[in-house]
Amino acid sequence: MSSQYSQLFVVTSLLTFFFGSNQVVPCNERDRFNNATREKVTFVANQRAYTVKCYKGRRKSAMYGRGWRKFYEDNNLGKGQMVVFYLDEPLPTASILWFQVGNGSKPLKIQISGNEDGEASSDDSEGIVCTRGLLLNETEDAQLQGLLPLSDGFIGFAFVHRLTRTDIRLGMMKIPKKVAAATPFEEQGVVGISVDGRRFKKISYKTADDGRIVFGRKKWEDFAASRGLKVNTAVLIGFKSSERDDVHVLVILKKLG
Repeated sequence: MSSQYSQLFVVTSLLTFFFGSNQVVPCNERDRFNNATREKVTFVANQRAYTVKCYKGRRKSAMYGRGWRKFYEDNNLGKGQMVVFYLDEPLPTASILWFQVGNGSKPLKIQISGNEDGEASSDDSEGIVCTRGLLLNETEDAQLQGLLPLSDGFIGFAFVHRLTRTDIRLGMMKIPKKVAAATPFEEQGVVGISVDGRRFKKISYKTADDGRIVFGRKKWEDFAASRGLKVNTAVLIGFKSSERDDVHVLVILKKLG
């Protein structure tokens, strides 16, 4: 990860820097932290703003207070994570990274959280599109491999995604532009959506300015709650043509793991 700004520091729970009520700044970054902050600093992480108090001493500096506890709890910070702060940007930011260490010759894998807004990467040879930076555990990956390729009844690209706070708590579920372009979505309309092809629910959708499909918030929230979809649930999403006049596309989710 790179930045044009020099003032940043890294906090990693792999080195046991995390504490529930306060965050001690690493000693090698203390001077830069003290120069870049005042009594409080506001930063953005995962599209949310947090204002934390700053203690700046000669031997120890720290972030603390209600804002820090809120940031800690909202992002479920704990073992195996690292946070990178960019504090001298016009709008300070923080990016959260998850580490998974493989066995033997398997490399270290990193998933970066700082943009939940639907960027995607694809593997055209497999006919799938994945959320950029997606990391599946062994159980999820094994189940995904068992489901691919999808049957002939499916069309376009399958979409592999881990549900985020934006998807579930804010009700803003979006389908990437590349997936939408390969599926017969209209500019706006209605989908029939289901988990495992049972109990379809009709949800309205519209096409955003960036080409992504956005589901109607209220009915998507109701659907997610009634089907047990939660933050961090990994899903495989497939699409089928609809024979009904009042439904443009069938959307079928399969939970992984």
